Amino acid sequence: MCLMLTAVLTIHAQTIRENDAFWDGYTQWQVAEIYGGKTVRMVNTEGETISLQAIDGRKGWYTLVPSCQADEPVIPCTQFGWKVQYVRQEGMYYLAIRRPNGDTMWSMVLTPDRLEDLQAQQREMAARTDYISSVMLLNRNYLAGIMSKRELRLMRNEILARHGYVFQSKELQSIFSAKSWYRPAKSNKSIRLSVIEQHNLELIKSEEASRNGEL
Repeated sequence: MCLMLTAVLTIHAQTIRENDAFWDGYTQWQVAEIYGGKTVRMVNTEGETISLQAIDGRKGWYTLVPSCQADEPVIPCTQFGWKVQYVRQEGMYYLAIRRPNGDTMWSMVLTPDRLEDLQAQQREMAARTDYISSVMLLNRNYLAGIMSKRELRLMRNEILARHGYVFQSKELQSIFSAKSWYRPAKSNKSIRLSVIEQHNLELIKSEEASRNGEL
C-alpha cells in the first residue's frame, strides 16, 4: 500500500549543545563534547559512543559518522552516512535518524529527567493497552519489546484508521469497520496526520522492515 498522506508540520531546526541529554527508550545519551562546533560525541549509560557531523548550511541536520574507528554504528539497523535531524515539533525536541528514503529509523527525545524516571516512564508506556500512537512519541525499543509483526501492522494502520482511512485490504477494512470509533473518510487524500502520528508511522514501518532483514 503506497501512502501519500501529509503530516501537519511546524518544524523548528535546533542545534545540539554540550550536556544535552536524550532518551531512546532504553538508555540515556549525554552530549560529552562538540569538536570545532561541528562534530558531536554522545555517550550513553552503557558506555557506548556515537558521533554526529553537522552538515554545513543546514541547521539542525547532521550525519552519523564513525566513533573511535567503529566498524558499524552501535544503534541497531542504522548505517554510517545516514542523516540525523534535530528538530522541535509540537513542543517536543528530538533527534531523528533517517533512512535514505527520509523515514525515521530511530529517535531520541531531549529530556532533563533522571535515568530512573525515564525507565519508569518506559515501563508505564509498555503496560498501556489503550491507543497511544496519536498522543505519545514512540521509540524503537518500545516497539521491539512488546509487538509481534502482526501487531505492528495493525498498530501502524490504526493510526490511519483513526482518521477514517479507507483500506484496500479487505482484512484491514473488516477489522477497523468493527470498531465503534471508525468513521470512513470521504477521501483518503483529505487525511492529515499530526507530527507525532507521522513520526510513529515511520518508526513502526522501520521496525517492520528490520524484521524482514531490510534497512
